[in-house]
Amino acid sequence: MKGRGWIALAVMVLLVFVLVLLRGSGTQGRSPDHASTSDAADGTSALRAYADALGHSSGSVEGDFALSPSSGLLFVFTPTTGFSSGEVQQLNSWMQSGGVLVYAAEDGDPQLDAQFGLRRSPTAVPAKAHAAAPILGGVDTVAGADGARAFHPTAAQVPLLRNEAGDVLAVRQDVGHGQLVALTDPLILCNGFLGAPDNGRFAADLIAMTPSGGRVWFDEFHHGAAATASPETAWMTTPWGIALLSVVVIVFVGLALRGRAFGPRIPLRAREDRSTAEYAVAVGSLLHRTGARRVTLEALLSASRRAVAQRIGLGGDVPSDRLNATIEQRAPAAAAELARAERELEWASTSEDEVLEMARRLHDLAYPLSSSMKESA
Repeated sequence: MKGRGWIALAVMVLLVFVLVLLRGSGTQGRSPDHASTSDAADGTSALRAYADALGHSSGSVEGDFALSPSSGLLFVFTPTTGFSSGEVQQLNSWMQSGGVLVYAAEDGDPQLDAQFGLRRSPTAVPAKAHAAAPILGGVDTVAGADGARAFHPTAAQVPLLRNEAGDVLAVRQDVGHGQLVALTDPLILCNGFLGAPDNGRFAADLIAMTPSGGRVWFDEFHHGAAATASPETAWMTTPWGIALLSVVVIVFVGLALRGRAFGPRIPLRAREDRSTAEYAVAVGSLLHRTGARRVTLEALLSASRRAVAQRIGLGGDVPSDRLNATIEQRAPAAAAELARAERELEWASTSEDEVLEMARRLHDLAYPLSSSMKESA
């Protein structure tokens, strides 16, 4: 039995390891959209860390495509979810106010390309490129993919990178007070290629275009990071979150199938009904210990008055302010005895002997039949 327990534990650990490995391979193996959350060779997590290291705080646009009202620099890599016309107009207004957009995509987004007049060649050209003009400090040759589609720049677009044949692979364009930098080869800025000297310098020059006091943003909304999960449950989508949930499910299913209890069964004790006398004794003991003699006599007087009222045929609906007068009309002797008890209550020093004496008299008044039977006995 003990050996099988160790085998089950080993299988569970192995399963967790496989789940983490498989989950991790999805984010670290490949990232064709060049997400800033990916450590894959074609991801851009190193670029985001690079921006932080250069003194520019970074952030990601996710949940909703809502740009910061202040100017900054936004990286948009190969959108997998297309831009809507409203999002393009929001981005254009943000750039008009001074924002900088670095737009790197192999095939481009139709809405963005149309907005900024970007025209691409239908076929790929060699992607190894050099700086077309001494605009970028220290940048000579950058390389990423083997091939990329070339731009056909307009008069407003300044070529930044050209290949050996003169094809334009990157352009810069003024948009109001802001700027657009468009590339057809995003791999230049990705993790596996950022270590090349000129690629790193090129990335640093782009980050340096961030407006003063602005942040460096990465668009993850168009990589599918929409508002689908709350922060409280987001951990469930991480590798370790899925592994922990899997362990809980495995343990629950295993216990359910084997019917193994967590401990011995404890039988429930039968609930015993308490008698009315126990409650009376408990209340009397409480009143005695607290020295509430006057409260005891007041309660006895009130109960006796009600008992007398029931004995002479009065219902429980008679108001308390009319109860004494009604008793006096129907049972003058009982009313006189109640009035006497009430006067003695006001004058009495309420010692225990007096409490006992008055309690006996009130009982005899409320239940004269039982008193008569005691005397006869």
